[in-house]
Formats: sequence, C-alpha cells, structure tokens
Amino acid sequence: MNTKRWSFLRGYAFLVYGFIYLPIMLMGLFSVNSSDLIAFPLTKFTLHWYSEILHDSRILKGLITTMSVAVPVTLITTVFGSTAALVLTRYSFRLKPLFAALLILPFFVPKLIFAIAQVTFLNDVGIDKGLITVWISQSLIILPFVTIIIASVLYKIDKSLEEAAEDLGARPWLTFRRVTLPLMKNGIMAGAFISFVLSNAEYTVSFFTSGRIQPLSVLVASDFRFHLSPSLNALAMLIVLFNILIIIASEWVRRKKVEQ
Repeated sequence: MNTKRWSFLRGYAFLVYGFIYLPIMLMGLFSVNSSDLIAFPLTKFTLHWYSEILHDSRILKGLITTMSVAVPVTLITTVFGSTAALVLTRYSFRLKPLFAALLILPFFVPKLIFAIAQVTFLNDVGIDKGLITVWISQSLIILPFVTIIIASVLYKIDKSLEEAAEDLGARPWLTFRRVTLPLMKNGIMAGAFISFVLSNAEYTVSFFTSGRIQPLSVLVASDFRFHLSPSLNALAMLIVLFNILIIIASEWVRRKKVEQ
C-alpha cells in the first residue's frame, strides 16, 4: 500500500513539474529554431535570435532600467524587511498584531488595485512617475515576502544565545552585531535574492508607475501584444539562465560561509 502511494505521489510530482517546466523547455527549443514562426516542425539550429537580442539597443536599455530598479528595491526591502522581522520576533508591544496585519496586507490586495491606488496617491502628493515611484511601489509589495523569509530564520534562532551575550555584559547593539546578525545572514541573503527576482519579474505595478521609463518586463509585454518573435524566447531563456546563475552563486556563498 505504501509502495503504491509513493508511486502515485512520484507520478503526481512529475506531472506537476512537467506542467511547470515543459513550456520553458519548449521556449528554449524555439529560441534556437531558425524559423520566425513559433510552431512545429522545427527547421534548423541557429543562434540568430540570441544575437539579435544582444545587439538590440532598446532591449539593453530596458535591461539597464530594470537593474536600476531591482538593485535599489533589493536594498530597501532587505533593510526594512530585516528591521520588521526583528520587530516581529524580538519585541512585544500592544499594536504588534496590527503591525503584522498591515505588513502582510499587500498579499491580499490585487496588484491592479494596489497600482492604481499608488499612482493616485503619488500624483496627489506631487511625485511624477519615474524611478522613484517604481522604487516605492515595488518595495511596498515585495517587503512582506522579504520580512516573512527573514522572520522564519529568526524564529529558529535560539534566543538563549542572545541572552547569554547580554548576561556577559554585551550591550544590545553589540549583541545584535556579534550574535544575531551572523545567525540571520542566510535569511537576509535569501530575502535579498527573492526581492531581486520579484523586482525583475514585476509587471503590473511597473506598468502603472514607471511613466516614460520602461523596465524590461514592460518592454517585453508590449512587444508580445504586437508580434510574437522567437527573439523574445531567446530573451526569456537568457533571463532564466541569469536567475539560475544567481541561485548557484548564492548557494555557493552560503556553503562557503557554513564551512568557515
């Protein structure tokens, strides 16, 4: 009975992973197909679409814009997410449930409504659409993800280690710097990585708040409306490979720190 159950679960897992990754595999297959039609049968192998993307100044400009958004958003959400996680896990105060509820509220608000509300508010306070509005809006919707990731790490840290440092005469700041911060580094790294990836992939909020600047997600979505080119498949595969490299690099850094 157990064997049949595990066989069923493995088969179900393969179906789920196939449903998730098969479209990506097909996208990669069509990105090296010489035909400009995204359809079977395939013609011949080519890297023309990758070359076209790498020499497209418009796409490169969109990539630079995306990085100019993702890096500040990652820094903002990591700093504020770490602070919020510390407040949730290390301090008790009367309004703590309200603080936690407001923090996770963006999870339950549809992005379209959130984006329209942000645009309306920023216009009312006189802030024009641009990088600043994208930083603010993306940070607000990504912050809960980062906070929860870091808080989950802090919940697992033995508080007796911090109490021992305080008993030995360490002040709160020294205890945080020497004990708490090194123990929560993995959570901070994971939160920063998630923030960077979510910022790169964010479309709805970026579309409403970016104004004349166009991050890569907005550019690609605009192109898909007019022409489904294999060069877009090539671009998508480059983004997937870039994210895989980030995962490998972050895991390598984590393991190096564990070995030390």
